[in-house]
Amino acid sequence: MTPYAKEQLGMFINNLVQAAKAMTLYSPEHRMTAAHASRALENLNQILASQETLKIIRLGAELFVGGIPIEKSPLADRLNQQMSRYGIGHISIGRGADSADILLLMQIVANKVEQKLQPTLHLLFGTIDLDDTRIRPDDDSQAIPTYSAIPNELMSQLSDDFESCSSREHFDLRGVMALVAGFITSFRRESNPLLALVPLREMDEYTFTHSLDVCILNIAQGMSLGYEGQILHDIGIAAMLHDVGKQFVPKDVLNKPGELTEEDWQTMRMHTVNGANYLLNTPGMPRIAVMSAFEHHMKYDMSGYPKVPPGWQINLCSQITMVSDCFDALRTRRVYKDAMDFEKVAGIMLEVAGTGLNPALTLNFIKTLRKMGEQ
Repeated sequence: MTPYAKEQLGMFINNLVQAAKAMTLYSPEHRMTAAHASRALENLNQILASQETLKIIRLGAELFVGGIPIEKSPLADRLNQQMSRYGIGHISIGRGADSADILLLMQIVANKVEQKLQPTLHLLFGTIDLDDTRIRPDDDSQAIPTYSAIPNELMSQLSDDFESCSSREHFDLRGVMALVAGFITSFRRESNPLLALVPLREMDEYTFTHSLDVCILNIAQGMSLGYEGQILHDIGIAAMLHDVGKQFVPKDVLNKPGELTEEDWQTMRMHTVNGANYLLNTPGMPRIAVMSAFEHHMKYDMSGYPKVPPGWQINLCSQITMVSDCFDALRTRRVYKDAMDFEKVAGIMLEVAGTGLNPALTLNFIKTLRKMGEQ
């Protein structure tokens, strides 16, 4: 979204909510209501002049457009609250929307929808709630104690799932869910998570195998912190998909042996936004998976990317993922660096604890891994 379109989006929300407020005091035909409604439609048309649709997605207390959070304001919060009240996960407004569509949006914001909410030709509503396809953590899942124990059929399915991302197909969560459930089942039986990490010599498909490791390390962290049940399962899924946005980064940039140019870095940094935006549109996706994809490079002190409005608080799962991500990136040999041993990696992580990483989580992580290494 261009800076101009972003400005128009803020004005659209402001005028829409102001029109709804005026409608509760007066009527839809009152000059104050009509003036705000007219301006909202004008703002909307300016946005849709450069894109086919405007899709506003609600994720908890945040609203997103194009994978980017909308700046917080009382008026934006009002829109969020009313979307939640009506069970709306996303609103899609197409080019050609008119004053009748604006009136329906005003009725939603003003809590004046008297009948079942119905879409129009240019105004669609949807949900992003969990569906019944999700595997429950109490399922009797096949244990997966090591990387080599992952069934060939499941490995092939996962590889295909990740490949499908680049064509923007919906991600099939069933393979990732089965993998996470298998790791959890195994680790509950006192299998050592460190033994499940992908051997360095086999890390040819780095993004995929790195995600496997971060998943294992996230589950180990989650268990050490006392998480269990669905939340532990979701922490594992979030890790497995934290780098899914890299499927949209050109391979020559992703695997470049030399230093990246500024243009390369701009492309690379977009993987957080692209990944979150992709996951937002995946049915059954845990919300913390979307947040981890978006936030895992922000850094504990917010000095990373992407940049967000003041007052933003990084989700705890994202902070857990940052720690796992950092450890595996340091320990792994890449085209541009050699691998490091545990003590060197731990030392670097402790140096950035409090700036790049959550200090409490970092200390717990190193303590947990040391304990596992002694088993």
